[in-house]
This record gives sequence, structure tokens and C-alpha cells, in this order.
Amino acid sequence: MKYLLILLFSVLISCDGHSQGKKAGNQSKSDMREKINNELAMKFEKDSDFSYKLPNGNEIYMMENPKGKSVGIQYERLPSPSFYTIYKEFYHDGFLKKKEMFLGQYTKVGISEYYDDKGKFDTKNEDEKFGKIKPADVLKILDKKKIINLSTGEGRLDENGNSAFTITFDESKNEYIVTVENGKANTNPEFGIGEPPAFIPVYYIINGETGDFKEKK
Repeated sequence: MKYLLILLFSVLISCDGHSQGKKAGNQSKSDMREKINNELAMKFEKDSDFSYKLPNGNEIYMMENPKGKSVGIQYERLPSPSFYTIYKEFYHDGFLKKKEMFLGQYTKVGISEYYDDKGKFDTKNEDEKFGKIKPADVLKILDKKKIINLSTGEGRLDENGNSAFTITFDESKNEYIVTVENGKANTNPEFGIGEPPAFIPVYYIINGETGDFKEKK
């Protein structure tokens, strides 16, 4: 009987410790929540060409403070040769609201982080929506097709520093749509409004299950 009481007491202590540890972990995550750098954001607002390299190597290329009903925003590029970007939103008190990682501007990947206005933390695994072909596989396919270079980061940005391509994922069809903005020379003088652009977009479809690659006509 004495042994059973000791065992029960030990279990209760263990459970309570686990609960406290879980609470402490959540509290720790909330305490470490990122806050927008207001002074840095003001520099971006004054100079649209301004950029800033963070200690982790990421480059902030767009940033705005919260104003009125608008949240604060921050866009980051991971160090070259990475093709991923990070998007962050901030509440009016400056604290982080969401953090999402993107490939090709429109396709969320990895683990997204979300906070409510009380600081409660939640996550979403964005990779669960993909089929056999993952975003990393899409990059390998584009590298093989000489559209990008995974080793050097070539093909990530155009000559003006803008994203050279976009990627969207259609869950209903399980396929990726890759848009190369300056995909080929414009041979149609009537294409576009005003002066015809020198280049026009090219669209590719990548099957999310087989990896089949084809140009969309």
C-alpha cells in the first residue's frame, strides 16, 4: 500500500512538471516574440531602394510600420543561393502577428507561425498540401531545365532586383504553375499596351505527383 501511494505521488509530480514545462515553453515562445524595428521601417518608408542585412544573413527588402488599420509588414530574402523568402506581419503594438515562408512569392512552405492579439501561438505545416513532388523538387527541376542555378542563385532576381519568376500551387489539380517573367523575346509588336516589352512571360506546368514538366501554351 505504501509503495502504491509513493508511485501515485510520483506520477502526479511528473504530470504536473510536464504541464508546467509545456506552459513555460509556450510562455517562452511568447516572450521571445519578435517586435518590429520602427526606426528601421522608417528608413524603408523614406527610401524605396533601401535594404538591410540581418545578423542571420537574411536581407530585408521591404518594410512598413503599422499605420491606421494596416498591419506592419516585413519581407526578407534568405541568403543566396536560396530561393526562399519570408513574410512577416506585425500588430499595432509592434509584436509579430504572423511569419510565413514562400517559394516563388505565392507558395507557402515549411511551418507558418501565427499569434493572436493576446500572444497565443499557433503553427501550420504548409508542406502537408503537397503531393510527391515537393517545392525543393520543383527547384531541382527548374535547375535541370537551366531556368535557375541552385548552386549560384542565378535566376532568382532579374536585372532590376525583382523576382524573376513566381510559383503557385493548385491543390485541386496537384500541380505547380511557374511563371518566368522575362521568359522569351517578344516577337509580337502588338503585344502589350504602349511600347511593346522586349520580353514576355513564359508559363510552365509541373505535375505535383509525377514531376512532368511542360510549357503552357
